[in-house]
Amino acid sequence: MKKLLFLLSFFALLGFTFAANTTTVSTDDKMVNSERVPPVQWANQYVFNETWVKTLIGQKNTLLQLNCNASAILQSLWFGTSTKKLFSIWLEENGYEYTFDVKNCSFYGNKVNMNYNYSKSLTEKEALALAETFMQSSYFKDKVFYQLGKPFVLYKNSNGPMYPLTKETTTLRDDVTDIEIDSTDTAGDILPEYISFTIMYPYIINGQEIWEQYGSRVGMTLEVYADGVANMNARLLPFKAAKRNSEKLTGADAVRILQNGWNSPFYGQTPTTIKFDNPQKVLVLFNLRRDNKTYLYLSSGIGLKSGVKPDQRAQQPYTMVLSDYKIGNTVQ
Repeated sequence: MKKLLFLLSFFALLGFTFAANTTTVSTDDKMVNSERVPPVQWANQYVFNETWVKTLIGQKNTLLQLNCNASAILQSLWFGTSTKKLFSIWLEENGYEYTFDVKNCSFYGNKVNMNYNYSKSLTEKEALALAETFMQSSYFKDKVFYQLGKPFVLYKNSNGPMYPLTKETTTLRDDVTDIEIDSTDTAGDILPEYISFTIMYPYIINGQEIWEQYGSRVGMTLEVYADGVANMNARLLPFKAAKRNSEKLTGADAVRILQNGWNSPFYGQTPTTIKFDNPQKVLVLFNLRRDNKTYLYLSSGIGLKSGVKPDQRAQQPYTMVLSDYKIGNTVQ
């Protein structure tokens, strides 16, 4: 039976401890599913607490099918219930164009006539301050988005390659034209200046963050320049959910998928050994394609963080996410 859920009542992050039992396996084999083919990847080694994974995979399993709560969204935007069959709405307010996609449960917006001045730089602190000012005064504040977690930087954009610059390499400035160097920086490393920051406000359900199947958090992202917020988007709007049943992963299934990195393999210049922290219970958002239709699901799952960053611009560590259910993983 479907229930209107703006906030889902979910479990808290688990805090058990277990004896260490790690596994190190090379990704030489690839399992091919009739509907899903694993991507080509390096022969990385993924090291994790196998005992903990096997224990968590069987605890507090939840699987929900989601549908965007169109009526609630439209009413929060001051539209009447007579328009609840609309698939999307386009609005312009305070210099921004907004599109609310109530069919696919997403939202995006762009600043009108944004001046992308790449000669202006800003710091991370300045970018976070601009993001917070925007969020407090935005058109959609208190209408659609709520229960957002503490913002953090996803990416830094230097408008070009990010070389490791030090005082001794400042002579390369003429050659490295895509990087601006702060002329007042006279001590320590010479740091590139950034023209924009991608900032995320993670979406929270009952105190828990939601993760995509491929290892990225779900929430609202802002692209911030020195002249302000240029664009924003969100993966999830208020929704309705119905509980569903499906085949769960066994402990052996979970270990096998993690060993091979099938959900979100790490890509580096050479094969790499990735060591994960102890796993924790998380929520996993994923799409399922069936009968030429795409369905949105939210399940319980496991998240494993590493100390490795995917690339130079990424500020968050590489994380592998595993759904408790077979349908929630790239490879079943």
